[in-house]
Amino acid sequence: MAKYLIYLLFIFSVVACTGSTKYSDETIKNELRAPSNPILSLHPQVRMWSCADKLTEKNISFTNGKTLPFTGFLRVDGIIYRFMGSRELPMQAIAPMAFDGERWEGKFTSLMPNKGWEQPDYDDKYWQVGEGAFGTKDKREVKTQWLSSDLWVRREVEVDPYLLEHRKIYLRYSHDDGLQLYINGKHLVSTKDGIGANLKIEVPDSILVTMKEGKALIAAHCENKMKSALLDFGLFAEEPGILIERIAPMGEWEGRYTTEQPEGNWAMMNFNDSAWTVGKAVFGTEGGQDVHTPWNTSKLWVRRKVTFDSLLIKNKQLCAHYSHNDAVGLYINGKEFVSTGFKAKSDVCTDIPDSIVETMRDGKAVIAARCENRGGSACADFGLYAEPKLAKQKSVDVQATQTHYTFECGDVELKLTFTAPYLLNDLEVLSRPVNYISYQAKALDGKEHNVAIYFELDPHKAFRAGQSTQMYEKDGLVLMKTGRENQELWVDKEKDAPGWGYLYLVAKNDVTYAQGDAAEMRAHFMKEGNLKETRKSDEKRYAAIAQDLEVGSELPQHLIVSFDGLCTMAYFGEDLQPYWNKDGAKGIEKLFDEAEKDYKEVMAKCYAFDRQMMIDAYSAGGKEYAELCALAYHQTVASFQVSETSDNELLYFTPLVGSIDEYYAASPLFLYYNSDVLKAMLNPFFYFSESGKWNKPFPAHNLGGYPFVNGPTKGADLPVEEAGNMLIMIAAMAKVEQDASYAEKHWETLSKWAGYLLENGTDTGDQINAGSFDGRCPHNANLSAKGILGVASYALLARMLNKQEESEKYATAAKEMAKKWEELAFNGDHYRLAFDQLDSWGQKYNLIWDQLLGLNVFPDKVIERETAFYATKLSAYGCPLDSGTNNVKAEWMVWIAALNKDSVQFRKFLLPLYQFMNETKTRVPMPDAYNVYDKGTLTKYWGRPVVGGYFIRLLEKKLNESK
Repeated sequence: MAKYLIYLLFIFSVVACTGSTKYSDETIKNELRAPSNPILSLHPQVRMWSCADKLTEKNISFTNGKTLPFTGFLRVDGIIYRFMGSRELPMQAIAPMAFDGERWEGKFTSLMPNKGWEQPDYDDKYWQVGEGAFGTKDKREVKTQWLSSDLWVRREVEVDPYLLEHRKIYLRYSHDDGLQLYINGKHLVSTKDGIGANLKIEVPDSILVTMKEGKALIAAHCENKMKSALLDFGLFAEEPGILIERIAPMGEWEGRYTTEQPEGNWAMMNFNDSAWTVGKAVFGTEGGQDVHTPWNTSKLWVRRKVTFDSLLIKNKQLCAHYSHNDAVGLYINGKEFVSTGFKAKSDVCTDIPDSIVETMRDGKAVIAARCENRGGSACADFGLYAEPKLAKQKSVDVQATQTHYTFECGDVELKLTFTAPYLLNDLEVLSRPVNYISYQAKALDGKEHNVAIYFELDPHKAFRAGQSTQMYEKDGLVLMKTGRENQELWVDKEKDAPGWGYLYLVAKNDVTYAQGDAAEMRAHFMKEGNLKETRKSDEKRYAAIAQDLEVGSELPQHLIVSFDGLCTMAYFGEDLQPYWNKDGAKGIEKLFDEAEKDYKEVMAKCYAFDRQMMIDAYSAGGKEYAELCALAYHQTVASFQVSETSDNELLYFTPLVGSIDEYYAASPLFLYYNSDVLKAMLNPFFYFSESGKWNKPFPAHNLGGYPFVNGPTKGADLPVEEAGNMLIMIAAMAKVEQDASYAEKHWETLSKWAGYLLENGTDTGDQINAGSFDGRCPHNANLSAKGILGVASYALLARMLNKQEESEKYATAAKEMAKKWEELAFNGDHYRLAFDQLDSWGQKYNLIWDQLLGLNVFPDKVIERETAFYATKLSAYGCPLDSGTNNVKAEWMVWIAALNKDSVQFRKFLLPLYQFMNETKTRVPMPDAYNVYDKGTLTKYWGRPVVGGYFIRLLEKKLNESK
């Protein structure tokens, strides 16, 4: 209780604070450990997340899981700290693999070719052309089926000679079963059988010399000895380590070892190992790659003494690299810091904890390893390195429109904020595809410091091949622009990433910038603190911006990130401009000018909005509810984009326009903040019905997918589901606005849908409902409840429009239908999942609208009986959707929680959902379906706008206050 009183007092203090200043960066801290933290939200298909607790653990990724290398360093008095992005630079694809979701083509044959088929000058003109990977349908990356016992593939590759000189070159490959691989006729890989996924092997100098003219022919022969088959390969260049000190590198080094169990203090510095045998790494199976000391026993103990410059401890992060097969335990000066499993791994890197670094301050250490081999190959190798320091992440705070991080970088604190200013009461700002990255440095010791920040992006990773990136200056701004040149709108129909549009990174011209080799740009910044006079490189893959920071400044410095999708949709034959450019005359560069000028004002609005949302949600449902709502708001609103038709009708839609049941789930958020935006979501469905394009007596389920809105995509109709959804949403809208004029505008259509529900809403037969993702359920009681409430909603609208006869007719009918529903669904202490399934049960989350809209169709005892029964089914992470599944839908969990008017009972239902989001091991954007017993599993549904349904409690509070 004391914890919540403190939280409440803090809220009141923030409210007082916001009234006294126009700009305040105060937040009401969100303590929820989000499954993924929103980073950049630029377009429904260009949303990026941090799927880890720390921003330095992994690169940020798109909703579909594809990563985007976006790295940040802070330079403090000459010492470098990495605060964002992975430590590794990803390999550069010379010839990509299907394993990475990329495309490649090669020539192939299943007939045994003539001798010399692996040579570059072999005549393969009669071979077929196919897209890799090759194999059987059960392999996800396969594009060309291979059903024969043998397959031969040839792939021609262009190689930049610069990479041969400055990079390690690797061949990566996957296979099932036997495989022989050649480059320019020289043998490189041979396996007799087995399966390998994403293996890699360094290309030796003897083969690299044959590629100096910039050409390579990769040839493969693969055998299929069992049912499954797979062949996939590609050529890659590895980026070098960035200013990594090789204190005690892996490879050829000397240490002492024994195969006999040593004394208990064997890993300590002062242990006498003079009786141990001197050996040379790598230790492993005789004949293995780089093995110098054969190891044939089950166990091995190794000690390696190391000396180094003790200044590295101050200036760098010490880390260990190791390879093992099978298990290894690693110690430094007697303290264990690595204990692996038995799965073999190569060149793993791990930071050495501060508690162990303290024992190394004199520049001396003993690295000791306890190794075990349970059979098959054996390998043990380890070394000590020093890398740029890792910024200490002190906090992360996810708000409705912003995600805030704070880091400790030596004696300087860095505050880093990602802002998606999606404010539902400001269409101009809402529609801008613009995010801000703000950064602010503060001295922790009160002294002056020289501080600079560096951001580096591999923009091509955001898109498919064929991109071009340029950096230029215009009107006081520095711009990075990446995208496919000479784009032809709507030609590329791939949906895994935009095939059109341009990604921008924008800064004021007080920055230095460069484009080229990432390793060189980082090294230059680390040495100079800027990017002036970096070497001009033909390598255009990476772009970087560096800026001096004003330590202690009141207002942050910032970058703008944007995505210009050109048009939002092809809407029934009309290419729609985004709302921010609805007349087609503004252009994205003009938008950047506006976003730059509005920065302080927009940031002030976002901070104020975030605080108010937390205050309102806390008041409605408590601390945990407020923290869930903050994350749900960002995810929901970032899933949409705004347009306007040539008839000046506002449109607000997801990439798949609909489905209506998805909008229904999200509707409480929009009803709470701006019901005009909900109208913009529903306008396309009224247009589709009223234009004559759709003649059925119920709404279409959806209207097509990005980029073409032409009508429903493949899939069955959901008649009662969508008719009920539309009528309930329109009634809720009228109730919020205390005005039914939107319903009056579409009265003929609504009447048709209400008539359909009147005839079909009590027992819906075999109709599909929104819960059918978990299996069909005929005669579904929850779907029937929706149909009945749809009829009652129509009655409410008719009453508000003074259509008394219709109102009385439908209100009476709804109550009669509800009585029949009770008879059909009654099952003692609860109501059935389906009318014909004795002893079944299921959530009746649709009943919440009877309560919110004051329809009074179902007796109070129905809700009381149901919620009491749900309480008996609560588990660690929620109440299952029904008796036939262990899955739950998150938004419906909040709705059945809201059926409890008592705040204690509401929290009892909400806490399992909060617990799941806080503990789930599956780090994806906020999921809306998962297993109530297992925090490690979930369904395919995440990152969707349906979590806007969490705002049902806030909507209830709003409706109660308006009575």
